[in-house]
Amino acid sequence: MKKLFILLTIFLIPLLSLSQTWDTFRIDSAVSVRLPKGFTKTESSKQFNLLARSSFGTILIFKVPDDPQITPDIEKERHLGQYYDNYLKSVRQSSKSGIITGEKNKLVGGLKVKDFTLQIDTGSGVLFRDFRILHANAATYTFEFLYQDIHKEYAVPEREKFFNSIEINEIIGSSDQFTSHNPNSDSPDNSQYLILLILIVLLGIGLNTLRIVLKNAQRPDL
Repeated sequence: MKKLFILLTIFLIPLLSLSQTWDTFRIDSAVSVRLPKGFTKTESSKQFNLLARSSFGTILIFKVPDDPQITPDIEKERHLGQYYDNYLKSVRQSSKSGIITGEKNKLVGGLKVKDFTLQIDTGSGVLFRDFRILHANAATYTFEFLYQDIHKEYAVPEREKFFNSIEINEIIGSSDQFTSHNPNSDSPDNSQYLILLILIVLLGIGLNTLRIVLKNAQRPDL
């Protein structure tokens, strides 16, 4: 009987992912993405947060509008690259025990993004937090997919489905990745302050999500 239960489990686990319905969701007029049904979102003039759960992972999306007082001047591609590098550096510093892997610069809809993974040993297993950072349309978008190593076989296809579904409106071009406020070469680089604000949001929601993930991990698997 026990062997029969194990065999049924092996066959049923992949079906959980296949049976889940994903629909297209428009974050705004510029960016859309496909998400599992049943997500929750919080939106205000200062930020946008979204949390969704797939069969084997957790999805987080954040959008933080540019603030002329703290957003650095992003006038050229090299400034955009520096902004992304500073973001990754801040994530690394915020998680001393974490390991950054898979750092890549990519194009999505003709726009430059940065992908990387934060790998965390939680003590009860390894947690992967896959990031995609996009600055465009006068805002910073953070896309994140979290999953545990024990679910990697089934979570990775869901992660790919999520990231591959990110679409950018064709009216948004590479010039829309640069800041719109008047550049001032004498002004200090305030990227660290903007990124700090974003990380405060990320860590607040991320830690709460991490507690949920770890709590669920302690339950017996199907």
